[in-house]
Amino acid sequence: MENNLYLCNVKRHCVPSFATELTKEQDMKYCIFPLIVFSLFALPMNADNWMNRLPDDAYISTLSIPGSHDSGTGNGFPGITTSIYGPFGDKYARTQDRSFQEQWDLGIRAFDLRPAVQDDYINVNHGIMPTKLHFDTALYFLRDKLRENPSEFVVIHLLHASDGDDNSSDYGARLLELLGRDDLKDFFIDFKSTLTVKEMRGKILLLSRNEYADKPVGGFFKNWTGELDWNAQRNGQIVGAEGNTAKLYIQDFADTHREGDLDRKVAAVKQLLDFSTKHKTNSASDIVWVYNFASAYSKVSRLYIPLIVDEEISTSDGYRDNAAHTNAAIIDYLADPVNTAGPTGIVLLDYVGVNSSNGYNTRGQEVVDVIINNNFRYLQDMYQVKENSVTYRKPLDMTARIVNPCFNSNMRHGWDGDEFGAVYPNENAEHYNRNFDTYQTITGLPNGVYAVGVKAFYRCGNAEEANTHYRIKDPMTRYASIYAASGNDKLSYPLVSPFSKSVTRARGVGREVGVKNGSTTYYIPDDMIAAEYYMHTLNAYKNVVFVGVENHTLTIGVQKSQVIEMDWCIFDDFTLTYYGNQPEAYQQWLTEMKKRKVNYAGVTVSHCYSEAYDASFNATASNKAEAVAAMKAVDAAAEEIAVNASLWAEYKQAAQEAEAMLNSDEYSDGAKTFLSYILNIFTRDLNSLELTNEQLTRAISDLCIYIAATQSGEWTGISECPSDVAPYSTGNGVWTIDGKAANAFLRHGLYIMRNSDGTVRKVLR
Repeated sequence: MENNLYLCNVKRHCVPSFATELTKEQDMKYCIFPLIVFSLFALPMNADNWMNRLPDDAYISTLSIPGSHDSGTGNGFPGITTSIYGPFGDKYARTQDRSFQEQWDLGIRAFDLRPAVQDDYINVNHGIMPTKLHFDTALYFLRDKLRENPSEFVVIHLLHASDGDDNSSDYGARLLELLGRDDLKDFFIDFKSTLTVKEMRGKILLLSRNEYADKPVGGFFKNWTGELDWNAQRNGQIVGAEGNTAKLYIQDFADTHREGDLDRKVAAVKQLLDFSTKHKTNSASDIVWVYNFASAYSKVSRLYIPLIVDEEISTSDGYRDNAAHTNAAIIDYLADPVNTAGPTGIVLLDYVGVNSSNGYNTRGQEVVDVIINNNFRYLQDMYQVKENSVTYRKPLDMTARIVNPCFNSNMRHGWDGDEFGAVYPNENAEHYNRNFDTYQTITGLPNGVYAVGVKAFYRCGNAEEANTHYRIKDPMTRYASIYAASGNDKLSYPLVSPFSKSVTRARGVGREVGVKNGSTTYYIPDDMIAAEYYMHTLNAYKNVVFVGVENHTLTIGVQKSQVIEMDWCIFDDFTLTYYGNQPEAYQQWLTEMKKRKVNYAGVTVSHCYSEAYDASFNATASNKAEAVAAMKAVDAAAEEIAVNASLWAEYKQAAQEAEAMLNSDEYSDGAKTFLSYILNIFTRDLNSLELTNEQLTRAISDLCIYIAATQSGEWTGISECPSDVAPYSTGNGVWTIDGKAANAFLRHGLYIMRNSDGTVRKVLR
């Protein structure tokens, strides 16, 4: 079992961590290496553009970049009609559970591609095992993603899978033809040791283990090794097309199936992490590029194809078992406060994107998350330079500091408090028919003004009820909110209603529900699939709350403390934007919030509340205390006017009921005289719009009592006061009518409503 574990040339066909001293002439000719399985867990940021948060002036060599080993295996393997080896791929050659395309979505930015020449195309192989991914398909996919996300860049480790060639003699020519196409060539960048993030954005850096031409497109690796010897690992080099060179440290120990080798592999991974995290790049002369391969295989099995091969080779479960150890080791290493926060370099992993694969605890998404987030631990000094130049006119997107803001891969990790409900199937999260407080705390932030955003809505009750509440601006629509807290200050803002972005034509995506308002039917999402469509395709349901951070710590979350039967909240795409710490930023905070002002035109509200609400938006601020005070005043005024609008709607509804009774034949003329009286009071109040919320509450109560008494017949009529039958008197300064208290200013022009026994039931204004 010394050399017959491989079915391909290790140096040429496996990830760098598989290199050994064996040559391609030896019987490692047919080595197979399984694919990296990606975790089911989601990224801690919008994975399409997580590199947007990297400082432009950072050297690429100082970054932590998660990569996938044998990236193409996630696309699966063809049948026997394409290749005799195809049916064996899942058992022996799979190293990924996520497709190449999904790997991008998960945040992978370093890929390991092994081209093999077929009759009329270049395929992506794992050794002799062809995958279902064509090499040009991979490159065009990356090109399109970089067009869509110009903040990103890609590093490709290229290794010619010559044992999978139909005809290897023209590999170099075919490769150069593809890389030189007019619609691809501008996306490749020449290697130099001092490449920065700014220079790399929107580009592909292609680094090849094979010299396919006199000059590379990108760069050539030199002195690659798979040995455990530290001196050999430090002897690598990268050479660019114009002769630019850089030191390269490599850890690529691939075969861990023998006793003790798995421990040695873990130790080797950590040894290179010890170097990369502690190495200081103070100038260009200090630059060292690092490739640290977590991938390897710890189990072997016999592959038997009559008359073709009979060997013990690496297995997919061997890669899974190895990943369970190395991925965990990287996670623990970067989480250990004893270890220096610093770059990992490029780390190629097995089973990225899946935390469990075929019964193995691969932790593949966790390790991707940890590596990405590691950048923002040690790059803080570089961020500080950028933060000092941040202004409200040039804010800084810091969403990368939020763990799992987008629920990619339908996972919920990163959030504390009440766990989100279902996240399946469309990468968003919900709370249904429950109270909740779900949050996370972010530390190490620069002080200043932040905007916390989320795409979300709150449906208060079922669709019919929610529509009614929304139209009258009922305070119940404010039960759920997004919040941000720093120090002693906690600021919140109600989540929008789904009817704030309803449509008049169902879109046919997921389940929608229509509610008729007048002659028009308005449609809103009724499941997570439809909500995803409305939030992203229609760009609906944006929410934002501003906050001032003083202690470098911010807690963000969503909450609800009152339940309406069948109410529903759904969330996606949390964001964090930094506006700086200058006085102008705090004024901009208030300016931005003015855009969120609710328009109460056409809604019945008392003058005092509309005036107070308008006035609350006129405040100015030059520091956190003034901004918080202004925002709290806005919140208080918003709450008061919302309650006032709701009370007026309730008052009007009760008056409509009284008017319907007045027009009904069910009640006597005396009853109608009484109903006319109480409706006159309502009309007077409506015309004046002077009632406070307390006065409205009493007026509604009185009106409802009058209506109930009329409906039940518990009155004998009304009479003007004073009168012989309703004498009033005073004692100790209190006016009374038949023992019922009455204010002195109501002595004249009062009416009374009597019970059937003749006693006074109510003194009327």
